[in-house]
Amino acid sequence: MTRQSTLDLHRMFQPRSVAIIGASRDEWKSGAMFINSMLRDGYAGVIYPINRKETEIMGLKCYPSVVDIPDEVDMAVLAIPAQAIVSAMEDCVKKGVKFAIVHAVGFSELGEEGKELEKAMVSVARQGNIRLIGPNCMGIFTSRGRINTIVPYAKVPMDPGGVAFVGQSGWVSESMVRLGSGRGLRFTGVISIGNQSDLTAEDLFEYWGNDPDTKVIAAYIEGLKNPQRFMEVARKITPRKPIIVWKGGSSEMGARAAASHTGSLAGSYQIFQTMCRQTGVIPAAGMEDVIDLAVAFSSPILPRGNEVGLLIEAGGGAVASSDACAREGLKISPLPPDIQHSIVEYLKGKVPPSNNRKNPVDLVWAPVIGGSQYYVDCLEMMLPAVDICLVITYAFLHEDWFRQKMAELRDRLQKPIVLVAANPDDQVEGMALSTRDGLPCYAMPDNAVRCVSAMVKRAKYLRELP
Repeated sequence: MTRQSTLDLHRMFQPRSVAIIGASRDEWKSGAMFINSMLRDGYAGVIYPINRKETEIMGLKCYPSVVDIPDEVDMAVLAIPAQAIVSAMEDCVKKGVKFAIVHAVGFSELGEEGKELEKAMVSVARQGNIRLIGPNCMGIFTSRGRINTIVPYAKVPMDPGGVAFVGQSGWVSESMVRLGSGRGLRFTGVISIGNQSDLTAEDLFEYWGNDPDTKVIAAYIEGLKNPQRFMEVARKITPRKPIIVWKGGSSEMGARAAASHTGSLAGSYQIFQTMCRQTGVIPAAGMEDVIDLAVAFSSPILPRGNEVGLLIEAGGGAVASSDACAREGLKISPLPPDIQHSIVEYLKGKVPPSNNRKNPVDLVWAPVIGGSQYYVDCLEMMLPAVDICLVITYAFLHEDWFRQKMAELRDRLQKPIVLVAANPDDQVEGMALSTRDGLPCYAMPDNAVRCVSAMVKRAKYLRELP
């Protein structure tokens, strides 16, 4: 059997024991940050600091080598320089370590000498059937395992969620964890994979594709180790789960940067776009787009067509949303006359008069007291006539009742609802809570509409599957 066919990453995401090779008392060194973050975040397993010069670190018994640990070790985190990695890996093989994260730089991204060092490291690891993340990476964020080596200096929510991410960049992976968490995303796992010396993006896709807790898979990729396998794995997964990929190196300069960054051959961006079309992968244009799309697919329901309803609270928002819909090929058709009449009669005396009651429907600064009810009632009238509704509101996202009613309407009528916070600085918490409730939320109409378009395209892709 091949390494891929026997792949089981359960103990990588939920290790029972972790050895920190290069553990340190110096709080500014990664070997200290990793231990501190695991203690802070409530890691439930056993931590083994490895340092020949220390007997105790942060109240934990320290060992001179991983081979001196008396019990089994599921994972080793190597926070040591590149030249010491091969020797440390030999010790990991002797100990029977299952997974190793290699953070060090100085491997294939630096040229021939680094490539040889990387080959030696991988060769040793394979003698013991150790699976590697890295090198030249930030490692792992796992809410189920409560381990965070990607941003160990930061307190990040550890609530389990449905988004998985693999990034061939530490910066992108850090951004996904921190910015994505701030937007309301919660993760099954985030992997900063670096040079992909062993475990590749395709391996992670395959694992998450079979993981029932993972609902959305996203990635930042500079180069593919095996494009054919990427396509095969993607074809199997995309009928069940969306895969979002930001491909770095789309320009000549970007491709050169990718080669020096992770030693990747970026390949033709046009070929990559063709691969996306053939496999149902959703291409992203950048970091913001990856997060926006992951937010979009937090909705449990996709639109059945491209008819968009706009329920807004300002004329400018209606114009901006309408222009964005036109660019994306989405329709904003007038509501049926009976629904228009019902909305006009309902709003009479509640909000200032407006000519916009046909679609868009303008609530004209709905009052703070009682205004959330106007949104819910108008939305219930509109939703049956459209495929998806975009709602722009200046307030209310922080109200549990408001979000609950929106979610109830979504589920009862089987129509997705996308929200825009007209005052995003005042509704940061509400935006995150909305996304967590399956109501994708954005700061600007353009971002929301681009993601509505992606939802419509994915629904069409699923309808047309053989």
